[in-house]
Amino acid sequence: MKTPDICPKICSLEWLFYRNFAIFAIHNHQAMLHRLFRTAAVLLCAAIIAPGAAGWGRMGHSTVAKIAQNHLTKTTREKVNEILHGQSMTGLASYCDDYRADVDATFSPEWAQGVPHAHTFEVDENNRPFPVLKHPETGRGLTNCVYFADHCIQDLSHAQDFPDSTQWKALVMTIHLLGDMHCPGHIRYAARHKDIGKFDVTFVGEETNYHKVWDYYMVVGPLPFSFSDIAEICDDCTPEQMAEIVKGTIYDWGKDNADRCECVRLDAVSEGDKLNGFWQRDHTELTRTQLRNAGYRLAHALNMAFDPKYARKFNRKYNK
Repeated sequence: MKTPDICPKICSLEWLFYRNFAIFAIHNHQAMLHRLFRTAAVLLCAAIIAPGAAGWGRMGHSTVAKIAQNHLTKTTREKVNEILHGQSMTGLASYCDDYRADVDATFSPEWAQGVPHAHTFEVDENNRPFPVLKHPETGRGLTNCVYFADHCIQDLSHAQDFPDSTQWKALVMTIHLLGDMHCPGHIRYAARHKDIGKFDVTFVGEETNYHKVWDYYMVVGPLPFSFSDIAEICDDCTPEQMAEIVKGTIYDWGKDNADRCECVRLDAVSEGDKLNGFWQRDHTELTRTQLRNAGYRLAHALNMAFDPKYARKFNRKYNK
């Protein structure tokens, strides 16, 4: 199995090891030996943990943010830059994964009803997301990143009413959650999907779990490039095609995602299944489509919130 993120690092580690060893042999200095083993240990640990640190929450989310950045209007770009204090969307795309507890502790608007923000969403029998945080029939709590993204976008549309810190958190959450809601492994088709695919499978010879297949391997496996390269590959629609993709509400987008990703729903793969290279090949286009659509919809949501001219033009043409 190709592991593009690991192999180059291991190769570079071997080169660095032998280079440092040669230096040590020449100088025969005790300090060099200590430095050698410390360097090798640190770099080896970095190579081992890198895959887990760069899942959908890094490579995928940065790809989504990069695609979105490509399609922001000048007005929107300036507003985003102002709110983020010059930080890039791509650099902050995984903030909600990296500092989840901090986000929940410091961002608790009334509409959140005291519920921690979610990274997944559940759909009804018609594959439509719920616009609430409690099931309308049973009253049980729903994990609902679509609801959180929707309300963050609403807050951003009148950002001037909120302090800078609230605007920052709302924008960072929007960037992240628009990505999450397009990941096939983040859609709950039934209440029984509480584990979100965290059961063991073999993916192209690699033992892993099904959730990580979509959170990591389907991004870095068939698309072994930087996030900017993946964004360029995925960003391939005409303006007319983009307009069709971003039509509707965020709940329409959620249903579109659930319909498209139903072929890989969590009960389509079972514990112990072996997903081979053909399975990977057959679902690569789905990965690209979901990353692309997430980027377009994120750009559209921000343009609608921050650029009145864009909103008027779009509504006049598509929301008659």
